[in-house]
Amino acid sequence: MKKFLRILFILILIITGIFVLNNPTNTETNILKAVFSNNTADSTVVELSNRYSSKINVIIESSSAEIAEKKAQEFYNLIDKKTFGIEKFDSSKILETYKKYNKNLLSTYTRQKLIKKEYNEITSEAFTRLYNPVSFMLLPLNEDPYMLLEDYIQSLGKDNPDLINLNNKFYKIIMLEVNKSKALSPDLLNGEIKKLTKTQQELSDKNTTIYFTGTPIHSYYASSKAKTEINIICLLSLIFIIGLCYFYFRSLKLLAPIALSLAIGILSGYIAASIIFKSIHVLTFVFSTTLIGICIDYSLHYFIEKDLSKIIKSLTISMITTVSAFAVLLFSGVELLKQIAVFTMTGLFCVYLIVILYYPLINLNYNPRKINFVLPNKSKKFIATIIILTAVFGLFYHKFDDDIRNMYIPSRTLLKAENLFNELSGNNKKTTFAIVEGKNIEEILQKEENITEKLPTSNYQALSKFIPSKIKQKENFELRKELYKNTLKSYAPFLTENEINLLLTEKFSDKFIEVDNNLPLINDFLINKNTSVIVLYDIKNPDNIIKNGAKYIDIPKDISQRIKECRISCVKMIIPVFIILFIILSIIYKPKTALKIILPSILAATFSIGLLGILGQQINLFHILAIYLIIGFGLDYSVFRASCLEKVSDAVLLSCSTSVFSFFLLTFTSFKLINSLGFILTTGLIVSYLTSNLFNYENNRQEKKL
Repeated sequence: MKKFLRILFILILIITGIFVLNNPTNTETNILKAVFSNNTADSTVVELSNRYSSKINVIIESSSAEIAEKKAQEFYNLIDKKTFGIEKFDSSKILETYKKYNKNLLSTYTRQKLIKKEYNEITSEAFTRLYNPVSFMLLPLNEDPYMLLEDYIQSLGKDNPDLINLNNKFYKIIMLEVNKSKALSPDLLNGEIKKLTKTQQELSDKNTTIYFTGTPIHSYYASSKAKTEINIICLLSLIFIIGLCYFYFRSLKLLAPIALSLAIGILSGYIAASIIFKSIHVLTFVFSTTLIGICIDYSLHYFIEKDLSKIIKSLTISMITTVSAFAVLLFSGVELLKQIAVFTMTGLFCVYLIVILYYPLINLNYNPRKINFVLPNKSKKFIATIIILTAVFGLFYHKFDDDIRNMYIPSRTLLKAENLFNELSGNNKKTTFAIVEGKNIEEILQKEENITEKLPTSNYQALSKFIPSKIKQKENFELRKELYKNTLKSYAPFLTENEINLLLTEKFSDKFIEVDNNLPLINDFLINKNTSVIVLYDIKNPDNIIKNGAKYIDIPKDISQRIKECRISCVKMIIPVFIILFIILSIIYKPKTALKIILPSILAATFSIGLLGILGQQINLFHILAIYLIIGFGLDYSVFRASCLEKVSDAVLLSCSTSVFSFFLLTFTSFKLINSLGFILTTGLIVSYLTSNLFNYENNRQEKKL
């Protein structure tokens, strides 16, 4: 029977592996997609976040205007144009269209004045424009005597000046838009950004400093630094495990089967997740591959006891309870948690099969030492008191942090660059969005105009600001006509009588500026043909926006709310997990013994969270996710101790040592998310090990077998 199962396992692994190899699954790196669902509302938030996070700002700083201009041109000549495009809105691209339909256009300010019939103010401002030496005339005066087209163009907002003088230094800003195909591939994008940094170094000298800002830049530096740190940690962990195995087993032969079982476990978890999900989030790998470290416990227990019959019950119970704990996450409604559950459950089960099916075929000669570490009774009482007090008092200091921005702290250089860019661009305003839906473009434009009619033009950017609705265009023509009738003859003596009459008798042509795919504004504001976005600045009261049928989106706030919901969902799952584990263990053991097995995990989880509260650290989603890892490891320690085997204390000590050492190293990483995980996992596993020593399992020998 075992021979058949061995062959079947290999066949299933090969067949599914070939299938996944031929149908590879994408790796998702966007953290928002880990917590956001695929419904329309959530997809809109992700779309907006992606749209405004694929930009790179290049700031050239120099003591000379000429050098700043020269370096900017050199930089632009050296970048890959297929990857990075220059992003700069230039109203001149649609100026010809505006000239053609100039009678349909009025600035919001002038339009309001005309509605109120404040003609004297309009003519006064027109005279100012007319005699202003720096004013520009877009149309001949016989076509636009009040220069209202110039007034309209100015109301749209000016681009940042080509060259900025600040604190006796000159700055040139180049805005790059990352190619969408490269933006979807983090590895490719990081490679291109690496080339940008080399160009940055080559062009920087004593007279010139080049700064980068933007989400892709932060992602590159964070991922590069984290990758280096993780590689160092993996190397140190490997050295520690090799040294520990050599010290205890006095042989390195068993490292090969341990490494092979882990590799197959990770591979099988990946295969299962690839078959079930369209894409696998990178955080799934982080959490799941970490948990598969439990599988080392299976191997260590086998090689210490050297007899599968002695540990088969403990192995099976450990596998069933851990898999059951993670099965609960399948009902969480959060994509990331479902992926972690599938990946982990499959990986653990496959490693369990490898140990019971293939390890008995391995014949290795080694002579393990005997440590048999036992806590003194006095120490047990002291440890139990500290753990319980910390867990209880920590409850009164709990503070939660669901702000995604607090999970990453940029370096001083990047922070300085961001502050400089905000100062140069005036981009210190809080940016939010209004999502407007309509049956067609005209309906969308009308809704936008209802929303923005009372907003200063400096407080928003919208498609309707550049292309008015047809109704508004016709109204603008009529308002302009009324201005002509009331003031043109007295205002414009510089026009001939014939030119004045032509303006007074002109009729509306029933032709409008319409949204055209060739206009450069379309992609900036339209999400799809039935949905547009209004970019809002420093909006304190969004009630008017919501009343007019738009959806108000504050991306940081909405993301934080979604992360909060995900965190609450994880917390709600913890109690059902413990209940399920208690029921399973009560079926296998007596309820009293089941409670002894499960209590170390409960104490470890509550102690870890309590310690965070006492130390003043805010608890985030990833701290809660770490509790599931603590449960998985902690259950192993207790389940194996409950077997009461002669060498079980050695096996548990070795298992705990390898895990704690690896997670302790994580606390030294610069990435806040990773080092916070390292801290809670280190404390949780130490407490799991210590509390598993608090109970006496000797009476388990008389309990019924599995």
